[in-house]
Amino acid sequence: MKKIVIVLVSLTFAINVWAQDSSIFDKFEDYDEVTTVVVTQQAFKMLQKVSSDSEEGKQFQELVSGLKDLKIFTTEDTKTADEMRNTFDKYLKNRKLSELMRIKDKDANVKIYVREGKDEDHVSEFLMIVDEMDIKLNKKGRGNAEVVIISLTGDIDLNNISKITTNMNIPAGEYLEKAEKR
Repeated sequence: MKKIVIVLVSLTFAINVWAQDSSIFDKFEDYDEVTTVVVTQQAFKMLQKVSSDSEEGKQFQELVSGLKDLKIFTTEDTKTADEMRNTFDKYLKNRKLSELMRIKDKDANVKIYVREGKDEDHVSEFLMIVDEMDIKLNKKGRGNAEVVIISLTGDIDLNNISKITTNMNIPAGEYLEKAEKR
C-alpha cells in the first residue's frame, strides 16, 4: 500500500510540474508590454484543410501538418525583457532540452533549443530566444532591449523550420535562415 501511495504522489507531482512548465510563458500574454501571437493546433488543422492547387500551398500544408502550437512573445520593455530572459532560463533548467545552436552577431544573441523527436531530423519542441540589444541610450541612460521568445511544439521537421517561420512571417525568422545557410 505504501508503494502505491508513493507512486501516485510521484505521478501527481510529475504531472503538476509538466503542466506548470508547459505554460510558463503564458503569463506574458497578460502583460501590456508584450506582444503575443498564439497559434493553436486547431488553427493548424484548419490551415491544412485550406485547399490549394499550387505547389506552394501544398508545401505549406505539409509543413504545418504536425504542429501543435506556436507561441511568440516579444517586448521592448527593459524590465519585462529581463523577466522574459529569467523565465526562459528557468524553463531550460526544468526541461530536458538540448542546445541546437547559438548565433551571436552585432545585432543580437540567438539561442535555439530542441527536444528530441521521432528521429534526428525531427523534434517535438523548438524553443528560441532572440535578445537584441540596442546600445543607444535612452533618456534614462539605459539601452533598449528587444526580446523575442518563440515556442513551437509538435512533430517538427528541422529541415523545414525556416520555411515555417518565413511562411508565417514570424519575428526573428531571419536568424533561422542565417543558421540554415551555415
